[in-house]
Amino acid sequence: MQRARSVISALLFIAAGLVVLGRMAVAMALGETDRIRGGCDPVVIPQFFDGVTPPALPPGWSSTTWVTSNAGLPSPPADSLPNAGFVDDPATINDKQLLSPSIPVIADGTPARMSFRNNFNLQDGFDGGVLEISFDDGLTFQDILAAGGTFTSGGYNGTISTCCGNPLAGRQAWTGNSGGFIGTTVNLPYSSLPIILRWRMGSDSNVAGEGWRIDSVAITIPCPPPPPIGRGRPTPHPRPTPH
Repeated sequence: MQRARSVISALLFIAAGLVVLGRMAVAMALGETDRIRGGCDPVVIPQFFDGVTPPALPPGWSSTTWVTSNAGLPSPPADSLPNAGFVDDPATINDKQLLSPSIPVIADGTPARMSFRNNFNLQDGFDGGVLEISFDDGLTFQDILAAGGTFTSGGYNGTISTCCGNPLAGRQAWTGNSGGFIGTTVNLPYSSLPIILRWRMGSDSNVAGEGWRIDSVAITIPCPPPPPIGRGRPTPHPRPTPH
């Protein structure tokens, strides 16, 4: 395991961010960069929520409702001990949002991937959580799927009821009980602009749940496929020697 300020494969770290040379991919390290690994699929944006004292969020992350937590329900309290991001699920109508820092351009032919660990116990079918993305510095957001992203594992598992005032009514979401931390991986949509990611929990007007935890967030830039093997030049035949 290598530290952030070393050169990892073809990665060059400069100022507050890093540049993947020759691939037009730029990303900012969002915290705890000593856990970055090298080689293919380099983790360029890790966040484990462990470098702060609860309830404070890591630098650059913002919310008026989410906190960092190291205890309580749903259990276990963290995937990477001791902390995780957490929001409660009350028995009232709420719209609770956690925003990532602005992530500079990830513009590569191969889409970047984001993975995180996801632990939720929310009123099944009535309260839920979604992942959203902004391409205009947080002015507007849209669901990650509507923006062109695709889940490869751990995606939405239900649809939120329209009965009782949930701000996410009618949308696909994570809902019910995950039974502990599960892995979620999503191919991020291509963007030539910086992005902000938003985890959003919506609750309706009755029945509380335990809440939602996220941990071990990482954005990776897959290595490009190897170049095709070209045909070599044919070996020229020697000219006959004149007699």
